[in-house]
Amino acid sequence: MELALFYYTLLMLLVSILVAAVCLSSYLVSRKKTMLFLSIAFAFYFFDISLVFQDEFIVRSSGDALTSGYLVVRSLASVLTGGGFITAFWVLLCDYLDETRRAMFVVPPTLFAITSVAVLVLLPDGDVQRFWFWSIRQFYMYWILLYAGYSFLRQKDEAERARMWRHRGLYAAAWVLGLVVLAEDAASFLVMDLPSVNLGSIVFSAERSYAENLLMLVIGVAAVRNAVRMLSLRFERPPAQGGSKHQEQQIVESLNVFATRHKLSQREREVLYLILLGKDNQNIASEMSLALSTVKVHVHNILKKTGDANRQELIRNFWKMS
Repeated sequence: MELALFYYTLLMLLVSILVAAVCLSSYLVSRKKTMLFLSIAFAFYFFDISLVFQDEFIVRSSGDALTSGYLVVRSLASVLTGGGFITAFWVLLCDYLDETRRAMFVVPPTLFAITSVAVLVLLPDGDVQRFWFWSIRQFYMYWILLYAGYSFLRQKDEAERARMWRHRGLYAAAWVLGLVVLAEDAASFLVMDLPSVNLGSIVFSAERSYAENLLMLVIGVAAVRNAVRMLSLRFERPPAQGGSKHQEQQIVESLNVFATRHKLSQREREVLYLILLGKDNQNIASEMSLALSTVKVHVHNILKKTGDANRQELIRNFWKMS
């Protein structure tokens, strides 16, 4: 059984670091901040899982139970790693929803850290303390899911709602597995009396959460799929005469959202679409049966509304949002 847990944990470590690496590669190509936040999230999760090995290594090497001083430091490390990967998801959501209020970025992670430390300090050692300590992670995740659902329900723009609706499967899976994690913690700490030998420290017996691991695997698969798609797009130099079918589909999916955010007219949206396919002003004029001077005016207006200095910057910023 111990050997199976060893390889299981090793597999989760490998998956975490691979997802982080793939997402970082996608970010370096596309400069899409979603990929950067995903990379940070899985890097933190890698270290979060690594703490399991740390406990078992210390217990087996010393032959003694973990000291109270170590457990305090270990708990604070769990607050850092757990808060790190969940906060990365929170910042990702804020960026996805174009949230700009500073308080929205700062308050949730601060409350998570303060509440986690307060549980360690104020509650006596025991099953109840351990349950609440680990459950605070789930409440943080529930907050993210509730805010995402609230943002969808209050969203009036149909293009934005359609963009958010594409992720309904991942959203539902996160809710289901998140609730299973809470049930798993309750069963571990409040129902069953798990022996401390399981992980070498009873304080951290629920850290090996299989439901949480499964949730991260689901998110990891979705992240890698998106990263591979971004890597397949020719970001820096789009094709001169139209893009691939995959690229054109991605443009269509994101164009309405981008245009709505920057208040582009219908004609400007049509011009932007052709710009994103790599067409110059003369080709755009010919395809749209417009005068070259008219196309230049549309391009100028698009750049002014988006705040971009030139076409290449416009294209880069579009792919960052998509």
